[in-house]
Amino acid sequence: MRQYSDIFNTTRNLALERIQQEAASLGANSIIGIRTNILPVGTQSGVQEMVMIGTASQNPQIAEIAAAVGGVTTSDLTAEETWNVTKMGYVPMKLVLGTSVYSLGVAGGIMASLRNFVKGQIKELTNMIYGAREQSLQRIKEQAQAIGADDVLGIKTYIYNLGGDVIEFLAIGTAVKRVAGLNTRTDQLPPQAIIRDKDTFVNTADLSFGVNLEHAPR
Repeated sequence: MRQYSDIFNTTRNLALERIQQEAASLGANSIIGIRTNILPVGTQSGVQEMVMIGTASQNPQIAEIAAAVGGVTTSDLTAEETWNVTKMGYVPMKLVLGTSVYSLGVAGGIMASLRNFVKGQIKELTNMIYGAREQSLQRIKEQAQAIGADDVLGIKTYIYNLGGDVIEFLAIGTAVKRVAGLNTRTDQLPPQAIIRDKDTFVNTADLSFGVNLEHAPR
């Protein structure tokens, strides 16, 4: 479903452009640790909100690379991963996303007709999933090539059921480029970069409304 694929690719990348604009307004030239959440708007509206959250930062060494991708580099790499990639001489350039939307209508009908006769792989459905995956990966490859990246790290793939026998196959990763002379400020990863917050107190009482907590199972 090419039109749907194009719409989803546009909206996914629009969210990325907006987080770049916000970072630029703060004087940053890089965003790391981007996390993406898809949230439903309403219970039956079929409308979804895409939220991207990351940490804006500034690194004078990557000014030229940042300029090549609109002024702000983006990645979903953690602080530790960013440090290690930089230590190897690579700069994260852009979070690249590729999505393909397919209809399971035809394959679904075949699957229903064969369910009572054959147990195992359904060739048509398998080929459709493979096609969606390859198209998504091709999209992120083209995005990476368009900005002059050398590689794409940490590629992850997801399949979403959009309802009505329609699925979305999403591929996402970080395009990187090797830069001569690039190095980290220190030879050892700073301890602050590997300290993570953790919950030490979890309150589930708000999930037990109307329950006598004195006699509730522990």
